[in-house]
Amino acid sequence: MARSRVTRGKIVVALLDLIRAGNLSPTSEDVAQYANVGGRTVFRHFQDMESLFEAMNAQVRFLVEPLLTQATWEGTLSQRIEQLVTARATTFEQITAYYLSGETRLHTSPTLQRARAQFATQQRRQLRACLPELEAQREAAQAIELLTSMEGWLRLRRAQGLTVDESRQAIIATVSRLLAG
Repeated sequence: MARSRVTRGKIVVALLDLIRAGNLSPTSEDVAQYANVGGRTVFRHFQDMESLFEAMNAQVRFLVEPLLTQATWEGTLSQRIEQLVTARATTFEQITAYYLSGETRLHTSPTLQRARAQFATQQRRQLRACLPELEAQREAAQAIELLTSMEGWLRLRRAQGLTVDESRQAIIATVSRLLAG
């Protein structure tokens, strides 16, 4: 039983490591080789690749959970905006490879579809808790939700080629302007 847990853990870590290293769509053979286990061993511990990715998603959720469940936000509006954007930037940078990996399978994976919907809901809930001012500004709230989302972050970082700090500053400045107007 303990050896089984260790092997299962090695398989999940192998998947995480492969994705973090840039293999966004690893096969079961890739995972088995990296984990130094037999090819059939992967499927003795996981019913299919979907269940393996579900286990990986649980690990990624563990990374994201502290950010998305932060209950108290203190300070002025500008301080809270900076806290939110800085926390999200840190988390988004940690999970970018996993998020992009999910994109390759999103259309065929009910597990990932549920996880993405849950992630969006958690981000929205957190945004409203941090910035209650959004209740009075519906259109600004919708734009800010997009701007502070993982998709917005990826657009700035990957498509526009901004650094982490440039992206963070752009979001802070834009959210501040939207809430001021």
